[in-house]
Amino acid sequence: MTLPDTFDFTQSNLQDYIDCPYRFYLRYIRHAKWPALVVDDALEFEQRGQTGGRFHRLIQQYLLDIPEERLTDQAAADPSPELFSWWEDFLQFVPPLLDGSRFVETLLSSGLAGHRLVAKYDLVLAQPSGKLIIYDWKTGRRLPKVEWLRDRIQTRLYRFLLVQSGNVLSDQTETPPEQIEMNYWFAAHPELPIKLPYTSEEYQKDLAFFTGLIDEITDLPEEGFSRTADQAKCRYCVYRSHCDRGTAAGNLDEFDDFEPTSQEDAENLDFDKIDEIAF
Repeated sequence: MTLPDTFDFTQSNLQDYIDCPYRFYLRYIRHAKWPALVVDDALEFEQRGQTGGRFHRLIQQYLLDIPEERLTDQAAADPSPELFSWWEDFLQFVPPLLDGSRFVETLLSSGLAGHRLVAKYDLVLAQPSGKLIIYDWKTGRRLPKVEWLRDRIQTRLYRFLLVQSGNVLSDQTETPPEQIEMNYWFAAHPELPIKLPYTSEEYQKDLAFFTGLIDEITDLPEEGFSRTADQAKCRYCVYRSHCDRGTAAGNLDEFDDFEPTSQEDAENLDFDKIDEIAF
């Protein structure tokens, strides 16, 4: 089917398509309302998400040189004791890692297969050596396996796009893949980030992967957006009632997505602020 020219591909909608093409169709093409809860304890799930959002804002302000004492007071006054614990761990473990020019909450994009790929980065560090290090802050309680993280669309897209458009953040005319590293810092496991360096071989694979994925999505007829065969993914899908794959929400304690991205997060990017590099 023909997507609007204004349709942009993000880590959220591409991950939805990978998980279940029909979910992508319902969410981004039909714009169907969410008819079901993601998890059984909706209130705690929402509160966790809001606490994570406030923590991200604290880090953003810190990286923009708001006085640490003022931010610590905010963290101490937060209704969630967990946030203050995260904040103390952040101050202990992260600042020594932040050597370089900081690009905070940065939006980048690049044209590919007739559409735009878009990503919003929590932090990109441009080091004097020319290396670009991506930091992404996560507040999920489980520590994912490295192999799982490496295969996630977010990891692949963020590193790929930085090769495509990273020159707007540094003095280099181009950014070799070997100069890029993706770091996930988990608030619940603060000692060391999970580091995922990039290679030219991975970049070429990602170039073919994202080109093929966009072509596949744009060439599909409406009836071609099939339901996933992995029904385990349906337990936490808000559209499961559309497919007669259950009505009860999944168990919050067993929820293993390290930090779910809401539809609103995916659709409310400020595209006017995106630096675009033609490809």
